Amino acid sequence: MRDDIRRMALFGSGVAELTRNRAEQLAKELLERSKQNRDDIVNLVRGEIRNQLASLGLASKRELERLERRVARLEGGGRPARTTSTATRKRTSAKRSTKTTSSSGRRPRPTPKTDPSPDGS
Repeated sequence: MRDDIRRMALFGSGVAELTRNRAEQLAKELLERSKQNRDDIVNLVRGEIRNQLASLGLASKRELERLERRVARLEGGGRPARTTSTATRKRTSAKRSTKTTSSSGRRPRPTPKTDPSPDGS
């Protein structure tokens, strides 16, 4: 009788251990699948951003830096110019884009200059 009880206990613990191992395996698979899904989504979003930027015809940071070096060589006789920071370029670019086009996409008409002094000097 003791042997039967012992066998039943071992069998029960084996089933419990098997269930625990299976649960751990399922959890590990779920985590791996989640990581893969997250990586796939990140790659999809990055690809879509690249496609949208390409369709807008915007220059990349690398292209801008290359052009800055080329202009510096042409203007300065081959001496490289100091490059501006990315933040400065973004602010300058944003200012240019708001000054050069209106919401309709056309350039705004220049406003007539008015002379605030009464004698015109």
